[in-house]
Amino acid sequence: MKNNSSLCSSSCEFFRCEQRAVVTRGQNFYCRYADDECAPPTCKYTRCVKGRLLPNGRCGLTIKARELEIRSEELIDPLELPEKLAHKIRMRKGF
Repeated sequence: MKNNSSLCSSSCEFFRCEQRAVVTRGQNFYCRYADDECAPPTCKYTRCVKGRLLPNGRCGLTIKARELEIRSEELIDPLELPEKLAHKIRMRKGF
């Protein structure tokens, strides 16, 4: 199974550093807090504005959503109540 998701990167428009320590030096992003190059997948101060950063450092915006098929037998009728409970509800609402 091919994995098309990518790791979080500092160049993403939704990337934020909670320490506000990321600065741009030429083409690279540098962390003043760690005195090293910024590495969002492993940094604990990395945040995504959209809230899509996954625990493994992957960007949730690049992952395709899964679709689930629900069979009609699995659906539950929301109005299917026991008779005694339905009677109590009708009495309180005044039906």
